[in-house]
Amino acid sequence: MKKLVCLLMALVMVLAMATAASAEWKFERKIDIVCPWGVGGGADSTIRPMAQLLQGILGVPVEVVNVEGAGGVNGIEYTYKQPADGYTFMLGTQSLFMQDMQGATSMDFKTEFECIDVLVHSINIIAASKKSMDRYGVTNWSELSKYIEEHPYEVSVGMLTATGVDGASLAQAVAGLDLLEVSYAGGSEVNSALVGGHCDLAICGTDEISGLIESGDIIPILALCENRMSVFPDMECSAEVGVDSFMGPWRGVFAKAGTPQEAIDALVAAIEEARADESWQSFIHNAAYDERKVPAPGEETKEFVESEYKMLSDYLQEQGVLSKNYYAD
Repeated sequence: MKKLVCLLMALVMVLAMATAASAEWKFERKIDIVCPWGVGGGADSTIRPMAQLLQGILGVPVEVVNVEGAGGVNGIEYTYKQPADGYTFMLGTQSLFMQDMQGATSMDFKTEFECIDVLVHSINIIAASKKSMDRYGVTNWSELSKYIEEHPYEVSVGMLTATGVDGASLAQAVAGLDLLEVSYAGGSEVNSALVGGHCDLAICGTDEISGLIESGDIIPILALCENRMSVFPDMECSAEVGVDSFMGPWRGVFAKAGTPQEAIDALVAAIEEARADESWQSFIHNAAYDERKVPAPGEETKEFVESEYKMLSDYLQEQGVLSKNYYAD
């Protein structure tokens, strides 16, 4: 009993010291959050409402700095050049991991940057052209996958890049199926092809094609997740049809190595407070970002990020483009 009391007292002291440490940090000037992609995109549209909430909570300006180009690498390099003084953070996704592991960065991203909090973890879906599905006489993924097995290389899928997150997600989802891959320059080009029935399938987030889904031109046919999405209850999910693919884009806040832990703790505390705000809850609901839980900051986030690194490393190695192997023996 005495040992238990001592252990509890020690735990209380540790928690008190951690709370006091984060409470000691007070932001005195503007905070920059670098977004490695352009204004108006999905990443930018995610960080801006959060930055506005953080500004109100922390009492200092929180500015989103867009440094686009090179698939996010320009933003990484810009952030890396800033002092690790607690006033510059960066928005990131697992696509930055892939850029780094393909040798596109000047530093080891895995050791020089840490994801301190995941903001959203969206669900990738396989979307289908309504015209194509009518032509093939199918209405869901189970019927379509059977059709593909019987008609190899007849059904086409739009591809942007095989070495991006969407490419990795799609490769998992259609493993064992013979699809005709068609390259496109951008998402809008793929969407136009789907609407016209010139391409049959594509992978994307529901937020990217919500208008086309509402119009009926594109059909959401498979959600790559553990449970059916509440916004599309009639769409099958990968878990129920035996497809081993659950990867979806996520966006988190990263800190450069050497950033004071007190500053990180203070920012994370503010992010967690902002999550409860009604405006943030409305934003993630409208974008279907609340369909999947995000890992809690701390050890849960570290474990999640590590698993993403390993999975993407294995995928890039299979593709023959892994130039930086963090898991080599």
